[in-house]
Amino acid sequence: MPATSLAPKRVTRAARNYLSDLWSRREFAWYLAMGNLKARNASTTLGLLWWVLNPVLLGAVYWFVFGLLFDRDVSEFGGLLFVVYLLSGMFPFYFTQTAMTGGVNSIVSNTQLLANLHFPRAILPIAALVEGFVGFLTSLIAFFLIVGPFNALIVGVTEATWPSFDVLWLIPVMAIHLMFNLGLSMLVARLAVPFRDLNNLVPYLTRMWLYLSPILYGPVTLERAPDWARAIAELNPLAPVLELYRHALTGLKTDLPSTFAAAGLWALALLVIGAVSFIRYEGKMARYL
Repeated sequence: MPATSLAPKRVTRAARNYLSDLWSRREFAWYLAMGNLKARNASTTLGLLWWVLNPVLLGAVYWFVFGLLFDRDVSEFGGLLFVVYLLSGMFPFYFTQTAMTGGVNSIVSNTQLLANLHFPRAILPIAALVEGFVGFLTSLIAFFLIVGPFNALIVGVTEATWPSFDVLWLIPVMAIHLMFNLGLSMLVARLAVPFRDLNNLVPYLTRMWLYLSPILYGPVTLERAPDWARAIAELNPLAPVLELYRHALTGLKTDLPSTFAAAGLWALALLVIGAVSFIRYEGKMARYL
């Protein structure tokens, strides 16, 4: 049999074996994530609540500056008050931010673990993602607790009852978001090993990403922007994910088929790029640690 026909089979077999190895160690990833979560919050009074307070406090500042001082109209945000529009984007964005930060630190901060145990290195960014996802679920509960008692804040979007059945869209949206964040986490984890400065660069990158994302500006603002600025904003891979979250959390209408397609394609592309680059580089990590 020609060597060219054997190559795809070897790649498929290697991928299957790698995924099987990851699945067999799923409990290790879970306990590692929970251990990191407990260690991170052990010395704090509020613990996991900081996962909620960080985006809420930052959102309060943005709401005061961009909402109150600039007196933004609800028509700019599809009928939502700015505070609801803001928080429905801040919490998902913060999950992506923590996935990116956790991915950067997942390899370089576990050198002793890597030196003493043999396991697929992808376990580490996966554990960082699980840790962030637990915090994200906590923030979703906080979102409903914040917005729920003030159902009147949502103007002209939902019907008399809130949340509506649109909240069921959270399940496929979170699945896409997990794929997106896992690919991103593995990509930055791979880059952070030879380029240690990435750890210092990530906070600036995420801050710029926040300003470029549809969190502080609404659809009307984007329509009024110059063509070149609108083209840059539309290239944001997180934009369709945030749009889907807003539909699920607030009932804000969107073109579901096209938005799901865009979000799914970005997530799949990022997952493939991140996973392939990480796994191919995995054997070379030891020389940099």
